[in-house]
Amino acid sequence: MDENIRFKTERKEENSKDTISNFIFVRSERKMLKINFSDIHYVESLSDYIKLHLSGKTVIVRETITNIEAKLPKQDFIRVHRSFIVSIAKIDLFTNEYLEINGKMLPISRTYKNSVLQRLENI
Repeated sequence: MDENIRFKTERKEENSKDTISNFIFVRSERKMLKINFSDIHYVESLSDYIKLHLSGKTVIVRETITNIEAKLPKQDFIRVHRSFIVSIAKIDLFTNEYLEINGKMLPISRTYKNSVLQRLENI
């Protein structure tokens, strides 16, 4: 029985690997927008809405930060605060308390501090 369960989970993982893409579609202003992961600088939470800070523009989407975090690739993005997810490639500098992306200082909360610093120092 364990073999059947293992086979089913392995099959699911194989299927999910086939569907990996480098973009997502989000609904904003009654339209579905294609957002490339490489264009996202950081995501800011505004309660039930999020603000996607992209290269050259900002898009507001009615979605929670937890839901969008699940859709972003873990190897490219990191949660640094309950209100912020950042693209690792877009980070200009960081300290123990904040990081900077395009001149905007974003806080690193105590909750995420250890995991964020460990990940950034090992890049």
